[in-house]
Order: sequence, then structure tokens, then C-alpha cells
Amino acid sequence: MFIKNRDEMTEPDKPLHEAHKYPFAKDLISLSDTSELSTYLKLWHQKFNDKQSFVADDPGAMLERNVALVDAVLERIYCLSVSNAKALHGLEDSAIVPSLAIVATGGYGRCELAPHSDVDLTFVPGREDDEYLNSVIKDMFQRVMDVFLYGANLKVGYGYRYIGDLKELDHQTQTTLLDSRFLCGDPELFVEFRNTFRSNILTADFIFQKWAERQSVLLKHGGDIVYGVEPNLKEGAGGLRDIQTAEWIAGVTFRASLGRIWDLLVEREFLSQADCDSIHVAKRFLWRTRIAVHIVSAGPRDALTPEKQELVASMLGYRDTDLTPAVEYLMRDCYTQMATVKRISRAVVDRCLQSDIPIGLGLSTVDRCLVVADREAANKDPSLPLHISELIMAYNLRVTPDLNDDVREYLITNPQPADTTEPGRVFTRILSSGNGVYECVKWLEEQGAIAWLIPDFGPLMTLIPYDAAHDFTVGAHSLRVIEFLDLLRKESESKYGALKKALSEVTYREVLYLAGLVHDIGKQWPDRGGHSDSGAAAARGIAERLGWDTDRIEKLVFLVKNHLLMAETSRLRDITLDETVLEFIRIVRDVDNLNMLFLLTYADTTAVGTGVWTEVHNKFLTELYFRSEAILSEKNRDGDAPAFVPNITRHRERIKRQLALHNIPADTVHEHTRNLPAQYLLNTPLEDMYLHIAMIGRLRETYQPIIDFKHDFGSEFTELTICAFDDPKPGLLAKITGVLYAHDINVHVAQVFTREASVRIAIDTVWADFRGRPLTAGKKGELQESFRKVLTGEQSLDELLTRTHKTDKQQVLYSAKIDDKTSDRFSVLEISAPDEKGTLFRLANAISALEWNIHAARLAVWGSRARDAFYVTAAGGGKIAAQDVSNLLALLPTASFSKRNFLNTASTHSGEGKA
Repeated sequence: MFIKNRDEMTEPDKPLHEAHKYPFAKDLISLSDTSELSTYLKLWHQKFNDKQSFVADDPGAMLERNVALVDAVLERIYCLSVSNAKALHGLEDSAIVPSLAIVATGGYGRCELAPHSDVDLTFVPGREDDEYLNSVIKDMFQRVMDVFLYGANLKVGYGYRYIGDLKELDHQTQTTLLDSRFLCGDPELFVEFRNTFRSNILTADFIFQKWAERQSVLLKHGGDIVYGVEPNLKEGAGGLRDIQTAEWIAGVTFRASLGRIWDLLVEREFLSQADCDSIHVAKRFLWRTRIAVHIVSAGPRDALTPEKQELVASMLGYRDTDLTPAVEYLMRDCYTQMATVKRISRAVVDRCLQSDIPIGLGLSTVDRCLVVADREAANKDPSLPLHISELIMAYNLRVTPDLNDDVREYLITNPQPADTTEPGRVFTRILSSGNGVYECVKWLEEQGAIAWLIPDFGPLMTLIPYDAAHDFTVGAHSLRVIEFLDLLRKESESKYGALKKALSEVTYREVLYLAGLVHDIGKQWPDRGGHSDSGAAAARGIAERLGWDTDRIEKLVFLVKNHLLMAETSRLRDITLDETVLEFIRIVRDVDNLNMLFLLTYADTTAVGTGVWTEVHNKFLTELYFRSEAILSEKNRDGDAPAFVPNITRHRERIKRQLALHNIPADTVHEHTRNLPAQYLLNTPLEDMYLHIAMIGRLRETYQPIIDFKHDFGSEFTELTICAFDDPKPGLLAKITGVLYAHDINVHVAQVFTREASVRIAIDTVWADFRGRPLTAGKKGELQESFRKVLTGEQSLDELLTRTHKTDKQQVLYSAKIDDKTSDRFSVLEISAPDEKGTLFRLANAISALEWNIHAARLAVWGSRARDAFYVTAAGGGKIAAQDVSNLLALLPTASFSKRNFLNTASTHSGEGKA
């Protein structure tokens, strides 16, 4: 416990009970066997804590008896352990006293030991590496476990604290030790321990963290509401923990003994005498009610649940009347007293938090605002703006205009530091905290402190991105990336599940956040090549100046250099192909890089502007993430990814067995699996295969194309599957996309499979939306009819386009190239073109005119530019040489150089595809 002044501490606090009232010490002197001690403890504990011994009007008597009993047993155990250790080390005749203090802490230290509460102990050794001392501690620990836990079924919590460790304690441990009470051992050591402990408590740090912790706990117990049907007498709003929190915070604020804190609050006029009296009455009520709940529950239960309320009311002496049952009287009193506790304790906490609290570094808080109290001391701090920001974030403090003026004046008088190692450490702590980082960094940027610490970042705030998709300057966009990373921690929707999983597994949060801040830093140097490469070089220098180690530096450089990789792979590559994933993970290398790149890609895309991040982005990015994680998680001992060569024959047989469960004839299943490529078999769910077989059956019966629409609840797009007889010449996808264009449907992705047999059957799947929403029933009906007419030849596509007023416009290109090395089976045709209605259809039509087969199409739109990737083969089925792109360029006109040059300087991201 605290005392009014540390100088007054001359001897250990005396126990609050009067030990002479009980015969424990006299009885225990004759007991030395652990079984005897545990029997004695169990007998008396049961006697003290049964219904017959309960005294409703005097809850303190029960707490007092329990404390006296436990004190006496522990003191006896200590004497036995000392005696045993002396015998072990040949010191029986020695008067040597072990340099050891046994300290009661927590509720036991406060002498508030409910019937089934834990007994909290702390061992304080005076020396390290003392064999005799270690023998005492080990022997006592074992006896305590045998007597209390195994013998009497009383749980014991314990700590082991050297005086030299007291500077490193978290606020929860400090709270436990605030209630410390000397039990036995060396009293002078305890005095030293307690005084050292108190001198190392940082007032502001303790009280702000303690209050934040209390608010967090309240959220787990129904919120800050007293009137729940199952009030928690300890942790709930208005419970005993509210009283204790007020005592702890006020005790640390005023450096006062917890035993007299309420009287002191009255003296300081923080509280009226009437409220002081009320809090004692309420505390007494809560204690007697909690004791009754423990007895009724036969365990450490603190919730006054409906099934216990009648028994508790009876124990507390409530009686039914003609109009009102006893339970109602009990609950009225309970709510009234808990409301009183909440009101008074919160008033105490609020006044403490609003008081003038020194923090150090020349800073203080007044009325929850951070102020510069000692300008001379503050100006000596080489990291002052960062320390201020860290404190604002940690303690949720308010910022005043005066504080902003002080920071800006500091930055003027203290230009960029030559040595950024110390500021770098503080900035790293801010980034790694993972809570409120965005608000912290945004405030630093507004004061000019980010540019002060990282000069390369300064020009970004006014740098326009030269990209129509971006709604903000480069710097503002970068800050928004951090904002969306922060917001992700609070998301609860299932669609963010994979992202939240990745976030929880990130090793270095500071690397992820700094990458978000500087990923586009290279855009200010267009003459240095691509912004990813120049940005990576700048990021390395920034991290080195911040004092980062090699591992974090390399991860940061990787993220900045490859921040577009995952977006482009998921949107412009067929991720159902093994070679796509294997090439991707060859660059990513490990799961930690994958997690951070996944998160950075999400935040980077979302931060571009409203509506840029779509469910389609999420679907394919998440699929790439999980495919890559599965392989990276199974790296061999040399750190290389496995070759990942599936056994197609075995896989085909397994599919046959599983589809047989749907009562599909074996020859039908065999025909389906034999005539489709491995890519289909490895990546198509069984439910979809079953659907496709049924659609093929209907196609053969009706000779009409079969269309299926799939829309998951809450989804923003519709998955269309078109089953039709394949055209003799390439062009089916052009017809499909033409029909969709005629009906104003936006296409995001197309996947094409053809069942090779005497009669070729196409199974094409497209992911699409209508004006950003799933297809309506009416729109589905229109498409059904148009697909039927166009794919059967009843109506030409040109006639449909004319009827729907779609002009016959020639497609224009910005650029086109063929990559004939990325895939083993396909050539990848990458096209950049204006983003206009019908772009996908016109490109597919031109490709078909060259008699190239399209197997998959990936579409991305960024600003006014469409970037499409087509997986194609030649008419005979082979790959297409890179130089053959000239055939397409000859077929379609190219836009003017100025237009292409403007677009080529813009950043490349993945975006929403449109037909």
C-alpha cells in the first residue's frame, strides 16, 4: 500500500486483521506435515465460508477470518521451509535469516479475501545465486502448492521479483504490487522493495493505462451499464473493480496510502463527505453480496445470475412481502449501490485524469491535454515531436493549438537532425504499436515532422499522381494507406477474414506501415526509371537512417520494390495455372513477405479512391494469397518451394469416385474428366463439375446454350457459366462478350474451358456486374434470350448490337506485347487500350479474327486506361511467338504518342474491369 510520503515508510504495514482473535498460530506450531497443514486449512476454510458462518451485517468479519487463516498457514510453511533449508545446508544452529520477503499482493494483500478468491503471493529474494536462499524458495513453493492447491483446493497466484527488476514492470503487475503487504521473512528487505517499487512508478503512464484497461474490461462485461439482468459484482460497471480503480489511480496521483485515499480525496475537495460515506456503504453492500454469491456457487463466481438471486436474497435477509418478492428488493438495492459506485468512482478518476500530471521530457497533461511545461527541457529532446505524438496516441490525449505552435517552433529552431537514430527508435515504436498509427502519423505530417524526419517524403504531399484513377496527391494517398491498415484491425465482416489473419501474423508491423508511407516515394523522380525501383533504393536509405537492422531493411525494400506485384498477378494473370503461382512465390520467398504484400496491396488499392477496391479484387487477391501460402508453408529444408507437381491421374480417379456419389453414370464422369485439361480438374470445385455435367446433358438434349447465374448472398457481382457447342473457328468468347456489351454488363474475368471430343463443348465462366451490382432477374432474362439467339445463329451479333444502339467503333490500342515465356502452354497477350464500353468485346473480336484461341482473359482498369491480359494459343494449339504481336498491331490502330506517353508515366495498378 502507498503511504502519504515515502519518507514516512519505516516499517512494514501491519495486517488489518487482529491475529490474536484466532488460535491459528498456536494450533499450527505443532503441525509440520503438508497433509496435516492442508487438512487444517481446508477444515477452517470450510467452517468460515459456509452458510452457517455467513454474517450478512458484517462482511468484513469473513474477509478478516480468511486473511488471518491464510496468513497463519503461510507463516508456518515459511518457518518449516527455512528450517528444512538450514538442515540441508548444515546451518541448523545458525541464527542466519534468509534475505527473503514473502509479500501478500492483490486482493489478499488488501485483506479482501473472498471465500474462493485466489491467494496472490510474491517472493522477493535479496540476492541471486544464493543456494541456501534458493532452497528456502523451492521448498516453500512446493509446500504452498501441496497445502493450498492440491490439499485445500485453493488457487495460488505467485510472482518472483528482484528489486532490480522493478523498473521493467507493466501496469498490471504494478497494480498487484500496489496492494502489497508484508507477510513474513525479512522486513527490511520488504521496506526497500516497496520504496523502490513506488519510486519507479510513472504517474501518467500508470493512470492512463489503468483507465484504458478498465474501459476495455467493461466492454467484455456488458459495457458501461449498471442495469444488466446479471450484474457482475466485481468487474461490471459499478462493481468492486470500479472502487479499486479509483483507489489505484488516486493513490498514484497523490502518492497516498490506499488505506486513507478516500479521506484524502475529501480533504482535497475532490469528493464530498457524503459521497465518501456513500462509497463505503456501497462497498460494504457489494462485498457481502459477492461473498454470498461465492458461497452459493461454491466457487469464484462474481455474476449475480437469476438462478442465484433468490438464494442470495435469502442469505442477505431479504423477505417476500405481499406485493414484492425478496429478489426484487435485492436487485433494487444492488442497482442503486452499483449506480452510486459508478458515479462516485468515475468522478474521482475524471478529476485525477484532469489534474496536472508531469510526464517528463518537459511535458505535462492538464485536463487531458498535453502541454509543454518546461520549454528548456523539452527543447533538449532530439525527438520531441515524435515523443509528443507517441504520448498522444498512447494516452488518448487532446491536442491544443498551443501545442501545435510549440512543435512547429521546435522544428524551426531544430532543423533536421544529423543523427536520426534516436528519433528513428521513437518513430519505429509508433509504427509498431498497431493502434492509432494513422492519427499519429497524420498529426506528425500536419506539423511538418514527417518531412523533418524523412525529407524525401516532403514533396509527396503536393505531388499530383498523373493518374486519373487517383483522388489524392501521392502523399495524401500514402497516408490513406496507413489509415486503411489501421481500420482493418477493427473490421468484423467475414470478407476481411483473410486480411485480418495475415495482419495477426505480421512479424514487423513497423515495416508494413513504413512501406505504406513510402511505397510511392519514387514517383517524384520520373527520370530515374520505374517508381518502384527508385522508391526501393530510397526506402533502403530511409531505413538505414532510422537505425533499422538488416532483416527489417530488406523486407521494407522488398515491399516497396514489389508493391504492384500481387495486384498485377491477381488481376492480369491466370492464377489457376501452377506456373503463375510458382513464379509469384519465387519473388515473394516467404510467408511473412506474403502477408505484408497482401495487406499492402489491399490498403494501396483501397486508398486510391472511392469504389476502386471491389469484391472481385478481394476474390482473386485472396485466392492468390491462399494458393501461395499453401506452397510457401511447405518449403523444404533448403528453403526452396516444392516443385508442386500434382498427380493428375490420381486426381482424376478421385474426382470420379466423388462425382459417383451424385449418382452420375460412370461413363459420363469418365468422358467429362478425360476430355478436360488438368487446369480444370485441379481448380474446379466438385459442385461446379456436377453443375457442368448437368448443363452439358441439357445442351445435348435441347441443342440450346445453357446459362447458369450464380450469386452469393451479399456479393457485388454475378458468376455466369455459359455451356455451348464450340464454334468451328475461334470467336465464341467474342460472341459472349459482345452479348454482354450489348446489355451494358461489366466483365471482370473470363475463364474458358473446352471439352475436347468429336463434338467440342465450351464451358465459359465470366464474373460480371451491372452498374456495380449483381444482375437483376430482368437482366438475366434478357441475357438468356440474347445468348440463345446469337449462339444458335438465329440472330447475328451485329444485329443485336445495332438493335441495342451499340455503335460499330474501331478499337484503338496504346500498346500490345506477347509474353511467350511466362506460361508453359499459353502465350500471354498484354494489351493497353482506352477504357471504353465494349473494349473487351472488340479486343476479343480482333484476336479471334487472327484465329488465335482465347483460354482466359484478365481485365484491369486504372483511370482511363484498360489493361487486359489474354491467354492465347495459335489455331493449331501451339504457342504464339512474341514477334507475332505485329499481326494485331497491323489490325488495330495505335493512339497518338502523347496520349500513350502520358499514360505510360502513370502508376500501374489493378482496377475494375469493364466489358
